[in-house]
Amino acid sequence: MSVSGPASLVWLSPPLSLTLIRNEVHVWLVRADKAGLCSVCCAELLTSAERERAARFKFEKDRRLYTVAHAALRSLLAGYLNVAPGGLEFESGRRGKPRLAPTLTKDKLEFNLSHSHEVALIAVTREREIGVDVERVTEDFAFAEVAERYFTAGEVSALRALPQDLQRRAFYQCWTSKEAFLKARGVGLSGELDEVEIVLAGEGRVQVKSTIAQWSLRELNPCAGDVGAVVLEGQEFDLKCFSWPGPAQGSSHSHP
Repeated sequence: MSVSGPASLVWLSPPLSLTLIRNEVHVWLVRADKAGLCSVCCAELLTSAERERAARFKFEKDRRLYTVAHAALRSLLAGYLNVAPGGLEFESGRRGKPRLAPTLTKDKLEFNLSHSHEVALIAVTREREIGVDVERVTEDFAFAEVAERYFTAGEVSALRALPQDLQRRAFYQCWTSKEAFLKARGVGLSGELDEVEIVLAGEGRVQVKSTIAQWSLRELNPCAGDVGAVVLEGQEFDLKCFSWPGPAQGSSHSHP
């Protein structure tokens, strides 16, 4: 099993060209609140159906996050595949997991998207199933009640045994890891939730480890106040983390 704490991660500026080799995972940090981000440019990358879905969100911040996150997804996948963003087509894979349409699978590109509040994470790899999740650590959220309902007895005991000041973040670390597992495996919220183990790693830090063979877990630190995780099918992978700068000048518009 492959486990790495988030302290070692550095979110890099994007490379000049998007190249993804085998056993490599790229995770992209997308900030909907990024200064200077062109919302109109992002919306132009979406299909009419995506724009209509964005418009249905009640709050402007949710509309903006959906728009920016899906614009980033189209922009990035188009870059990896060397096609126009509007040329991307998606379908529902196993148990509804989004994936590229068969006409675009010759590169064996796999991806997953998660967003929460002002932040999105996009994970991309080749040939293997992948899942990513991000959550905002909310101070008024009754995490203990949710843990009692969804965590295993061992996980609840491990959570309770932690110092009080570490429990809230540890809950979110555990939750995002579980969600990333479920998304990678395409089982949704109805799947088993016993994929991880909570460990006090010393120096006031909690680590979450995978308990499932043939799946690898890495914790992520998107930005202050957010927790994330990425899960990949198989063992050992090279993780690279980038910050999405926004839509490129001259990006092709999506189809209406």
